[in-house]
Amino acid sequence: MDTEPAASQFPPNFLAFLEENHIDVDVYNVQKDLPRYVRILRFSQKSACEVCELVQQIRTDAKCDVSEVDGVPGFLRIANQDTKLSQLRAYVAGDIIGMDVSSGIAALSLSVEPGDNVLDLCCAPGAKLLLLAELLAIDAGVSHGTVTGVDISPHRIATCRSLIKKHAGSNKGFVRLYAQDGTTFNCRAPRAKWWDPAEIREVQLEHPERKGRRRTMLDKPWFAPKLLSTNYACSGSDLYDRVLVDAECTHDGSLAHVQKYERWGWEHLDTQVVNNNRSQSVPILQSQLLENGWRMLKPGGVLVYSTCSLSRFQNEYVLGGFLSRHAENEALVEVIPLLQNQVAASPIWQPSCAEEWVGLEQHRGVFARMKCAVRLDPRVSNTSGMFIARIRKLSDVQTTFDIEDIAPLKLET
Repeated sequence: MDTEPAASQFPPNFLAFLEENHIDVDVYNVQKDLPRYVRILRFSQKSACEVCELVQQIRTDAKCDVSEVDGVPGFLRIANQDTKLSQLRAYVAGDIIGMDVSSGIAALSLSVEPGDNVLDLCCAPGAKLLLLAELLAIDAGVSHGTVTGVDISPHRIATCRSLIKKHAGSNKGFVRLYAQDGTTFNCRAPRAKWWDPAEIREVQLEHPERKGRRRTMLDKPWFAPKLLSTNYACSGSDLYDRVLVDAECTHDGSLAHVQKYERWGWEHLDTQVVNNNRSQSVPILQSQLLENGWRMLKPGGVLVYSTCSLSRFQNEYVLGGFLSRHAENEALVEVIPLLQNQVAASPIWQPSCAEEWVGLEQHRGVFARMKCAVRLDPRVSNTSGMFIARIRKLSDVQTTFDIEDIAPLKLET
């Protein structure tokens, strides 16, 4: 692998993007030292002995050190990042999938429990969705909770469906997918006892006029098992217990993703990250996704906002804009339990000098409220970059905002 400093490879436009977004170019120099991560599928169903045997098998196939990730159940660290999944018998057999541990931490930060109705508002390509489905089934393999995945792209939703059908097993019985815009998605959680034929028959007998009623296209899942696609299941009025907003971003924190442009051509990096005014448009999109995810969350529920960007404008500014719209008695940024153990997380960015507070002075209280959010800095965590905020909904206040008011923090001049 090329050992030149990252700055010597990146095109001028990307270097300008990094400078504009206050991203230290040196962070990309650790890419060559990062491990590869995989997740053990159906980890909760495996004994300690089975896990040890699987680790040993992968160690043999990869011809390098393989170890469990402390504090993040089911994740393995493969020392050689160039290890091809196709050379691992465990991957061919469907026992593992490729997934960076930073993404796993974002999903696990929801603290999903069996019986929860979970909304994954930006679900493609589906690795987190698959993990969430497994978490619902962790209680003796039985769950009456659901996972609803949403993505605006039918092509990406098709990728999610393929992953679910290939790896979810019986868990796919409580996953439904919608090809819709996450900023306006409005389908509520499935109705209680959607899985109980006796309950469905009873309702049909009480309300025979509903039996043949057709759903509108907006209510119809793009993909769902039969019981989750019935009129009964789709007529629920409850909000979701857990919401994951792993928002669309510029992916600059995914070091492996950025490095791929060395093969694909650096000119494509300009198109997908730098050009098309993405530095300005992406934080607005993220703010709208976060706001709609919050609207779909039950009082008392938990929302996780995450990105794989290192830009403060896509992270702290978006979270700060959200908190400025929602008072302390509505939204609480909580400590992430998973990160109180062995995972090396870093504090979020906060203004640290008078110069950085210029234009943000009136938001000191907002920054104080977001102190429990975290960053995963590749130089510290040995993972891809990630921003994670776990937010508890404290009240049932539902405020409607004009679209132009749903925005990141703005510097006051």
